[in-house]
Amino acid sequence: MLESRRLGPSPTAPQDGDKETLVGLYFRDASRYELLTDEAERRLSRKLNTCYRVVRDASGLPDDTPLTYRTVIGAPDIDTVESSVRMRRALQLASACRRKLIQSNLRLAVHIARRYSQQGIAMSDLIQDANVGLIKAAERFDPSRGFKFSTYAYWWISEEVKRCLQRGTRLVHTPENVVDEIRQLHKVSLRMHQSLGRVPSQAELAKAMEASPSRINELRALALREISTDTPLVADGSVTLGDSLAAEEQLVPEQSMAQRDRRRALDSMFIELTDREQAILSRRFGLGLPAPETLQVISDDMGISRERVRQIEKLALKKLQSLFHDADEVFGG
Repeated sequence: MLESRRLGPSPTAPQDGDKETLVGLYFRDASRYELLTDEAERRLSRKLNTCYRVVRDASGLPDDTPLTYRTVIGAPDIDTVESSVRMRRALQLASACRRKLIQSNLRLAVHIARRYSQQGIAMSDLIQDANVGLIKAAERFDPSRGFKFSTYAYWWISEEVKRCLQRGTRLVHTPENVVDEIRQLHKVSLRMHQSLGRVPSQAELAKAMEASPSRINELRALALREISTDTPLVADGSVTLGDSLAAEEQLVPEQSMAQRDRRRALDSMFIELTDREQAILSRRFGLGLPAPETLQVISDDMGISRERVRQIEKLALKKLQSLFHDADEVFGG
């Protein structure tokens, strides 16, 4: 198994084109942290082991509680425990040791991420997920078992990078539990293809995975990667997929938000009007209606004269103009 202490500086050294990129900056930052020697890692593990035992005993956790950062330091009731000076020191030292484990193995995360850099995923995304795996490893590592952390972290980092590849370049990442289902579907499908000598049917896959056929169909759809809207639909590239998806009648988000804001502003001013004034203005200007209504229609419906409807409309508009003028003065309009 590859260990971080054997990697040396080469896996983190950026290529010439990377020096001014975000990835290049990350390479330089990662190289600042020294790799742990075998003896240094053993000392760190002993410190962690002692800290976890102190916190576990002080928190009243069962003796069989795994000695990991996640189960001991991250216990739900840890904040409610009355801590002694010894426990506070143990918490601080455990956090410092965890940070040291992560920092000293950043090159290992980069090394593993680079192994998958030719599969169409941005290097920055691969490194990010590799670091997520490294952090998970640090929080689940049990130093009392005697394993090397770098060996333990190798599996977690690799798993997270594989999840990144499975998600692909989706704008919205597929949840981890769904990614696991998709990977399981691929494994089952490959195994059945080899045993049956043909591609298994949806019903056969559903039975093997103890899932419904509709779920198998959903997982297959989620496993497909996105198609770029720049994909050409004709040989000369003059028409793209994005062109065929255009909908001129549909409001763009900015227009929709502007309409919503105008409506909210109008509603806030309408509160100052009487019910009759609100009704007449709404009907005269067609607010919430297919079309504006005439004075005669409103007059007949409300049982008042046309002139009275005109007067109420004029008075209501003056109120709104006054409110708008006052708002301009307050906000410097």
